Amino acid sequence: MSVTPPSLRRSARGPAALTALLAGVAAVTVAGAPAQAVAPHKARVPMHQCWVNDVPAPPGNQVNGTEHDDYIFCDSDLEGVTVSGGNGNDMIEIRGLVIDSAVMGGEGDDVIRTKHLVPQTTFSMVRGNRGNDVIKVATVRGDGAKLGAVVHGDDGNDKITTGSVSGAPGQFNRGGGIVTGNDGADTIKTGVIDFSGRVLGGSESDTIEAAALGPESGGLIQAGPGDDRISGHGGAILIVGEHWGSVDAGVGRDDCKVKSVSTRTSISSCEILPAADPGGPGAKPGKPAQPDKATKPGKPAQPDKATKPAKPAKPAKPAKPAKAAKAAGSKVTAAKRKH
Repeated sequence: MSVTPPSLRRSARGPAALTALLAGVAAVTVAGAPAQAVAPHKARVPMHQCWVNDVPAPPGNQVNGTEHDDYIFCDSDLEGVTVSGGNGNDMIEIRGLVIDSAVMGGEGDDVIRTKHLVPQTTFSMVRGNRGNDVIKVATVRGDGAKLGAVVHGDDGNDKITTGSVSGAPGQFNRGGGIVTGNDGADTIKTGVIDFSGRVLGGSESDTIEAAALGPESGGLIQAGPGDDRISGHGGAILIVGEHWGSVDAGVGRDDCKVKSVSTRTSISSCEILPAADPGGPGAKPGKPAQPDKATKPGKPAQPDKATKPAKPAKPAKPAKPAKAAKAAGSKVTAAKRKH
């Protein structure tokens, strides 16, 4: 079927006909194009399904607690939403993903539990703020300066537990995957730190435990000031490497239960380190050193035959009590006879 209008098919000739034909094709193309191709771009709508103290939170990009102790529960992903506990000792639980969103405690001792941090267009963050907070996050995976995944303890003696930490930072060392205790004596326990993920202590004496550091690509543990302890889970030896793992214990008397398995790793500022391998660098692991063949193990050395040890003197025999008693009895009998 021709796309030229019927009124033009008879009268249009030459250049006029070509112009009419092109106009008809353009009209059909625009009319048949999908609606989304010509529709203007729409901003993403904030999404959440949350309750504050068993009351449904209104739709929007904010979910706020009260001035008192709150229980905030979200049963779905957070997308473009900020959840804030406010004052009081709050419990915040996010059952879904944290997508381009922030979950923050408040002024009290808060407990925050979330699933994975998934930055897609901007940062995803969990922050305790003031107080001695308990924070648990499934995984922390960022990508560059604009897509940061951040777990931040902030003020207080915080306890932070996460899964794997990964993702390189961008310009000015911003973004990426990062877990930091900040101020206070913090306890940080993570999964594998790799692919340029970072775990930072803070200004006081911190405890940092990780499952591994830089096994595939690279990672960083930086404890900061204070008498810090760095190790694997439960105080085990933390394996650093085989790739670009780096441990910087910082200023203070630091106890580092770490072991490098590669020349590409770096361990610095640790005053206390595990004892060196007794087998030495050339010995095969797990194989004990061979004893001297000239001396058989388990056989004591023979004493010098020329010099025999002196025998101890025999102790004097004590007087027999029976004879002494008999002599005393004889004297008594003789005395009676005289009388």
